[in-house]
Amino acid sequence: MKSTLQKKDLAEKNSSVELPYLAEKTVFTEKNRKSEKNILAVIGGMGSGKSTVLSILEQEGQYERLEMDRMAKEFYKDKAFVKELSSVLPKEVFTKDGELNFPLFRALLLKEESYRRAVEERVHPLVFQLTEEAIVKARKEEKKLAIETALPNMHFLSLCDAVLFVDCPWETRLFRLMESRGYDREVAERMMGSQDIERYKERADFVLFNDGNIERTENAIRQFIQRF
Repeated sequence: MKSTLQKKDLAEKNSSVELPYLAEKTVFTEKNRKSEKNILAVIGGMGSGKSTVLSILEQEGQYERLEMDRMAKEFYKDKAFVKELSSVLPKEVFTKDGELNFPLFRALLLKEESYRRAVEERVHPLVFQLTEEAIVKARKEEKKLAIETALPNMHFLSLCDAVLFVDCPWETRLFRLMESRGYDREVAERMMGSQDIERYKERADFVLFNDGNIERTENAIRQFIQRF
């Protein structure tokens, strides 16, 4: 019986080899491992199952969890930040009290890429700043922290001890988004296509294949935790 922990390049050289549930990149050797492994970046595209992976890491590995998407949503409730958004968004997405009308706000971002980028340019630096502060705090307190994001950058990844990429078939991700968020196929595909997440896959130290089989995903993450 094959181990679920296999070298990624073996699967790439032989297409008949089943994609492993957890593949350790060959470049991640004992020589270049950091002495501490407490700060973990969990990255992957929308619908890949990062939240599920975080929950397992939290339960099995005693990791505290940090979700950048949730952090961003908190800023959308902040009066000062919403006031800043009023300078770049149409007035129709705001209530008469100056707050965001969330259904209209979400619809606008899904429809208009220029507005989505304008919002991201303002919220992402704030989220990454808070994330960096959380990393500093976790290191000081010697805690384990798993940080999830679909929109990483190289500076953020450099602050982490290891990077876990959650991989998943396109159609599976598409179905999950349509089911969980109520997107139609066109919107879901547009949102997924707007993310340039695949280029960070080569930066990952581990790649976790998550097709929805929770038992195999749990076993793979247990293997991952043992490596740490």
